[in-house]
Amino acid sequence: MNRNKYVRDYTDAIKNLLPQMTEDEGNGILSGKLKIDSFLEELGKFDKNVSKGITAKYMALFQGLLLNHTTFKLSDLDLEMIKSVPPGGNWKNIPVETVEKSKRLKRITQTGGRTTLYGRIDYNKPSYTITTYFNRPGNGTYVHPVHERVLTVREAARFQTFRDEYYFFGNKTQLLKQVGNAVPTLLAYQIAREIKKKTGCSKSIDLFCGAGGMTAGFKAAGIYSLLSNDIEESACVTLKINNPEIKVLCGDITKEETKAAIEKAALEGEADIICGGPPCQGFSMAGFRAADDPRNQLFREFVDIVKRVNPKVIVFENVEGLLSYQGGKTYCEVHTLFAKLGYLTEGRTLMASDFAVPQKRKRVILICTRKDIAISPGELFPSPITVEEACQVTVRETIADLETVPCDDTARYADCDESEILKFFKGEITYEEYINLKTPDDFEKEKTEEAYKQLSFIDLL
Repeated sequence: MNRNKYVRDYTDAIKNLLPQMTEDEGNGILSGKLKIDSFLEELGKFDKNVSKGITAKYMALFQGLLLNHTTFKLSDLDLEMIKSVPPGGNWKNIPVETVEKSKRLKRITQTGGRTTLYGRIDYNKPSYTITTYFNRPGNGTYVHPVHERVLTVREAARFQTFRDEYYFFGNKTQLLKQVGNAVPTLLAYQIAREIKKKTGCSKSIDLFCGAGGMTAGFKAAGIYSLLSNDIEESACVTLKINNPEIKVLCGDITKEETKAAIEKAALEGEADIICGGPPCQGFSMAGFRAADDPRNQLFREFVDIVKRVNPKVIVFENVEGLLSYQGGKTYCEVHTLFAKLGYLTEGRTLMASDFAVPQKRKRVILICTRKDIAISPGELFPSPITVEEACQVTVRETIADLETVPCDDTARYADCDESEILKFFKGEITYEEYINLKTPDDFEKEKTEEAYKQLSFIDLL
């Protein structure tokens, strides 16, 4: 552990909010000799939280601690339920005498339910989708492969491919939303890498940015965010803590003052990409899909910003449920609105586990290119690299090193053999190096792409 490096990194990060901070002062804060609060008197609430978050992050790293390795308390009945479920199992494995204690379980056994409910993760496969409810055994497959608990925030963040140095700020409910709503950073990286390579675009506006999964992946590929916007303050604080050089605007995109600030930053900075994923709960197939849910209309605000800025490339991310919502009318409308603004559009359903992400997370990715740049959007989708089951990244590779690590704020790494993805999480190899390690040779790549065509939903307008 290089403590001097953490002092330098901390000082560089905090200077984005406290430009007068010296390295000696940074060392004093991380060593506990100085208090960060004495430097924050003139900052507003948001910047104070960011400064405290940056300090908490680097103090933990300075002490060799594992960030956000905390889990969630389960009820006695939840514990009784999950003890009966083997790795790869689900609600069907829960005995009748336990089922009788739960109205919900009785209803599921009578009418049927998704096989992911009350599921225990299998070490030998990728995880299932991480949602904003990974603290609840009954809402998906979130039970640890061997322990009688659900995932920790850090374990869930790894399935979303956030590196271990990425610090999440907020209360437990906020952390669940930040991690569960994120775009896996490695998937975002591969999309951004293709865009950067084939268009040269390098400056983005990130809308509905959340905690920064897409932002982190794009940043690693060399695409700089001129401005990131979201309405959730804790998510904005998390993004700023980990990307202190990025301007973050916490505000309601339906308000004209917020739109005007986004437009100004985009035009002055000459943004050539607008990316993001409007909140997807209204389109989700997992819950009640209300036609009048106001979240269903937020994609129009995304379109309005595109109209004002006229970027070269658009990346629009959402849940698979968008395809079938209102019989597919909303999805077609999204295409039509971008096409009317002068864009070629193509949408594909991408499975994250096909892109070296240890999670079976299916998402609709819509890429649009302005007609005058003469590049088809289809050229900007990354090629899948881990379609074959034997090539996919498993849960064991992803979190087994944490099996003996206590789930609390004093957690430290245990010695272990490191898989390729663990080396990535710990910053020992770059995004590019990790993807290169997982990419098959040319012959295998041809087979992979052919197999993927059979799995992927593709359309072009």
